[in-house]
Amino acid sequence: MLNNVGMRLRFTLVILVGLLVPGTRGKAQDSVRCGSWVSVNAHYGFIMPAYKSSTYYLLKGHCPGFEIDYLLKMPSERQWVCTYHYPEIGYAFFFSGLGNPNELGNMYGIYPFVNFHLNRNCKERLYFRMGIGIGYLPITFDQQTNHKNEMIGAHINAMVNMRLTYHFYLSDNMRIETGLGATHCSDGSFKTPNLGINLLTLNTGLSYCFNNKKMLPATFDMDTSFHKHYSNELFIGFGASETEPPGGCKYGAVTVTYDIYHVISRKSKLGLGTDMYYNGANIARMKPDVNLTPVQNFQMGIKGSYELCVGKFAMPLEQGFYLYNKSKFNGNNFEYNRIGVRYYATKHLAASITLLTHYASADYIEWGAGYRF
Repeated sequence: MLNNVGMRLRFTLVILVGLLVPGTRGKAQDSVRCGSWVSVNAHYGFIMPAYKSSTYYLLKGHCPGFEIDYLLKMPSERQWVCTYHYPEIGYAFFFSGLGNPNELGNMYGIYPFVNFHLNRNCKERLYFRMGIGIGYLPITFDQQTNHKNEMIGAHINAMVNMRLTYHFYLSDNMRIETGLGATHCSDGSFKTPNLGINLLTLNTGLSYCFNNKKMLPATFDMDTSFHKHYSNELFIGFGASETEPPGGCKYGAVTVTYDIYHVISRKSKLGLGTDMYYNGANIARMKPDVNLTPVQNFQMGIKGSYELCVGKFAMPLEQGFYLYNKSKFNGNNFEYNRIGVRYYATKHLAASITLLTHYASADYIEWGAGYRF
């Protein structure tokens, strides 16, 4: 998830959300290209130097890599598919060297993704990719043999990929892809150190379609009955975080959050809400300067939120401000942020994986469940 992307990532997401939200259908083509694609891309880039100066020593070279994707695009009668102009859905295997084979090594990842059309029709050219999966890094921090690697403390990490890409069709069965993307790997402070890897790359590659065909897009009657709809959502989440120095104790954390959302469209919801947190690691982090009692360790805040809705999935983006917070271990007792994924399994029940951050520092990953009423 998103440890050191911080404000940069939130600003980027706001811009990209703005591109995705104006989802009026516009003038569509007579047919939609569909089929199964296999794509091979070469990547070349660098680790973004968004770290403290002591880690600059690790950034010794550029980062070559490659990616193999399998993706599917087919007309569907599901409303969200039509709303997003028939996006491409797939799985990717990603590999990249990190420019420092001895202390950083390589990064491997597998993640599902969605390629959203940014065109206001079905011309199938400009896409925004969003993918979330699992990353593996063989080389991590070691007190004896690799003590300068403050970026990665765990082998298994969350991987997030965002990419702006352009497709140029050579024929109905073959296309060239090129784009600019950012890939992030971290474990949300479950194990320290955890500055994370933020990789910025250019990519280009070739895709081939095995069963290309064109079909008429589905049509839906305009439904505006949900425009004035409000929903109330209550979530509870649990997590854990490790204290510094590396190898410190792990402490449990719990979050209770309440939101009231206004459904703007099938794509977007805007909301206001409140949060209450309890993270046992805060007491240990504040010692010996301040001795927090368990009651003082509670944190409470208010927030504004936005959700990008993709069928039964939603991606929340939240900005909060503390009303009560005695914990100042990270120098920030004013604002907090949340980003993640939620899955609405039924009309009322939902599951979520979100990351609570304070500016550029991850606090913990929240694994939770919610009820919508």
